[in-house]
Amino acid sequence: MTTDGPQRAEGAIWFLILALFGLGAFSLAASFLGDDENPLATAATSDSADADPGAADNGGAAGEGSLNPANAETRADRFTISASGDILIHERVAEAATTPTGYDFTPLFAPVQNLIASRDFAICHLEVPISSTNTDLAYSDGVFRAPTELAAALKAAEFDTCSVASNHAWDSGEASVISTIAELQAVEMPHVGIANTPEEAQKTWQFNVLGNIIGHLSYTYGLNGREPGEVPTTRVAQIDEQTILADAKRQRDAGSEFIIVSLHWGDEMENELNEQQADLGPRLLASENIDLIIGHHAHVPQEVQEIDGEYIAYGLGNLLSNQSKFAPECPNACALDSQDGVLLDFVVERNSDDKLVVTDVVANPTWVDVGGTWKIISTDNPPTVGVTIDPTTLQESGQRTRATLGIDS
Repeated sequence: MTTDGPQRAEGAIWFLILALFGLGAFSLAASFLGDDENPLATAATSDSADADPGAADNGGAAGEGSLNPANAETRADRFTISASGDILIHERVAEAATTPTGYDFTPLFAPVQNLIASRDFAICHLEVPISSTNTDLAYSDGVFRAPTELAAALKAAEFDTCSVASNHAWDSGEASVISTIAELQAVEMPHVGIANTPEEAQKTWQFNVLGNIIGHLSYTYGLNGREPGEVPTTRVAQIDEQTILADAKRQRDAGSEFIIVSLHWGDEMENELNEQQADLGPRLLASENIDLIIGHHAHVPQEVQEIDGEYIAYGLGNLLSNQSKFAPECPNACALDSQDGVLLDFVVERNSDDKLVVTDVVANPTWVDVGGTWKIISTDNPPTVGVTIDPTTLQESGQRTRATLGIDS
């Protein structure tokens, strides 16, 4: 009995020490995790647009957690954001990806995969829903549903996130949203602009890019003839000026240092801006909570506009589609430059006021080999094996794209 007391006391002391240690660890973890309204995805860890793609941790899975940026001493003060044109899976594109056991879209992205992977933060624009079964594929009458395997190809291409609010997002009703989210989640691909529930719609998508916190929002002008209010905005985000401004403020309040707004807008096959683009774009960019606007839907390139040191890229053309003036399905409806697209780089730097700003915009024109392999070709650096394209065709495509964008580089 005389030796039991000290042993118990010693044990109690050690128990108290362990309990305090455990409490401290739990508090530290909680500070990183927080609530579940701010998915924080880790993007590339490289700090150069020319970094070895293999060294980059591009496209880390979105995690649930509150904002917890890296220490300023380890934060990069320069990084590159890259954005793609539209991804449209027409039937001919799906046929080009057909294998004996299903579909494989990765060869179509392969010629530009290194270009995508070497950027610090790469954004795709997915304009079509994705099937979960491949028994309900659709490519006509304005209704799309792409094969399940497309999600894995986007991940393999090393995109870090995709904007998915588009006029096709509700093609088959809520089933389009449900299956698209399921397949993107299955490959851990962050997706902005659609949601399964009102609670999901309120999540603030943020990405840690080399220690800098980037916010991303996505909206569409409409949903293929459906009346306003017919589709809940909590399922597919739709363009409304006050909503966008409020969402951008919520992003800023949550700690986003640089906020990107993706807008699905414009008139199909038209390089010229429509009234909504010309009027709404500059007004949105004037907000202190919006730093960059990236547009899609026209299926041909449109201009890049600088306003007071900030940029609107109104339309980036097509990254992947069957749209071509020379395609049997589209000889009259498709413009010559519907095969043209761009991976547009925005160089972002931290200025003397500790604000992230775009300091340079660089165009990497692309061209889709419609009628051949349907591969995405860099007009500046075409592949030397696997596809043969007339050099003049690529040169003319690249020149058209740069001229329309208004970017020489």
